[in-house]
Amino acid sequence: MDSNEDKKFYALSISLREKIQGLLVSISLILTAWSFGGYHNSPLHSFLLLSLLSLFVLLAPQAWFKEPEGTTPTWRHTVRRFIKLPFFWFSLCFLAYIILQIFNPSAQQVYGENSWWIEAIRAPLGSDWPSSVQSQYGEMNALRALVTHSSALLLAAGIFVGIRRRAVILFALWTFMISATTMGFTAILQELSGTQKILWSYESSNLNFWGTFIYRNQGAAFLMLNMLVSGALYFFYSRHRSHIFRSGGPHFICFLCVFLSLASIWLSLSRGGMVLASILTAAFISLIFIYSFQQASISKWLIKLAVSLSILLLGAFFVLQFTNFKQLDARFSELTQVESNFGTDSRMLASKATLDMAKDRLKFGWGAGSFRYVFPIYQSNYESIWYHYYNKKKGWMGRKFYEYAHNDWAQFLAEYGVVGCVPLGLLFFYLLYQSLLKIKRFPFLVVFLLLGLFLIFLHNLFDFIFSSPSYWIAFWSLIALILRLLHLESKATSNNT
Repeated sequence: MDSNEDKKFYALSISLREKIQGLLVSISLILTAWSFGGYHNSPLHSFLLLSLLSLFVLLAPQAWFKEPEGTTPTWRHTVRRFIKLPFFWFSLCFLAYIILQIFNPSAQQVYGENSWWIEAIRAPLGSDWPSSVQSQYGEMNALRALVTHSSALLLAAGIFVGIRRRAVILFALWTFMISATTMGFTAILQELSGTQKILWSYESSNLNFWGTFIYRNQGAAFLMLNMLVSGALYFFYSRHRSHIFRSGGPHFICFLCVFLSLASIWLSLSRGGMVLASILTAAFISLIFIYSFQQASISKWLIKLAVSLSILLLGAFFVLQFTNFKQLDARFSELTQVESNFGTDSRMLASKATLDMAKDRLKFGWGAGSFRYVFPIYQSNYESIWYHYYNKKKGWMGRKFYEYAHNDWAQFLAEYGVVGCVPLGLLFFYLLYQSLLKIKRFPFLVVFLLLGLFLIFLHNLFDFIFSSPSYWIAFWSLIALILRLLHLESKATSNNT
């Protein structure tokens, strides 16, 4: 990831340029926890501005930061690093694909007195090119999707290229962990207070919000991402043997953040979040015990086991005291019904309709941000998801509206087609590949990271987690930070030996 040309910059102190970039990344990560999912214009545009500023700081002349020549990379050196980075090229191809869709609309949203529909229009570049649906930016369209993806991918690419000090990465990760854990605890307080408003002040379009997220499933998924970061930091600090059995220290705070996030997820009553977060927690505890057994005597291992189980039991007791068992039973009763009627469940049918939508434009897709406008055409083929409910006397009543597919992978295919999903898929593959490269040197951390990524990808099969701009930006930035941290730690360890 770094060439010999970069080595001379690692021995120097943290430059002003890198401090500013680290601050911009940290502000972005703080904002992901408190931006109501990032759906509104203000936070979305703030994310884009922070990403562009991060790139600007990387490419700005040395004289602007009063840096002596040779102490930090020049803009030419930074450009060369971008050119050598596969993640940057995959991102560029994906963003260029969306831009092509923007300039080639093949349908437009038309409003009537009480409704809207889409009509086919002549595509400026022709039907043999990627296209999109012309619609309002304030709701969703290809340009809005471009802003979201640009904010996430450019910020992550800047992290891979511009950050050269572990201290900067650790500052950003700790900033996120504290902010996200605070959000999770705030969600618990909101639940206990019985408020119907986000942060006791803001009306929510969805009554089942959690923390600052309008949709509780997204709030639970965000907290599971925090569990992944907290667990990764725990294993990072545990590599330094002097930290393993201290009663306090950074690894102990990370341990508490994992369980506080888990408690918040359980109280959210997000079924997918509860199940997947529990699996991640079980893996986290198992890896801790295996690692500790290898590194310590039996007596110390038993002490650690007793302390960990005590914290786990206290946490479980706290959660059970405030759990609404009637709602919990109702939620999992619904899950039982889904299992017994899997083929007719509304989410399964929505996924099936989305795949029907994808098949009709499998090569190029319907266009970024087009799902909510095109999906009704295919939704109407399935009565149970087209209508809101069934009345025994009057038959099917009302209309259901889907803004997202409740299956991120199917929606990606429907909007971007096979061609657009290739660079997007390569971005995910790059994360997995870079993780696997580090597994020999950081086995426990990387196994935990890979399991977390697998559970996140599994969750996306049944929900629209990646549709939240806040989550999407946090996901790419945090995984980039963790991979960069492992790379720099590996380099430092190699130099010391």
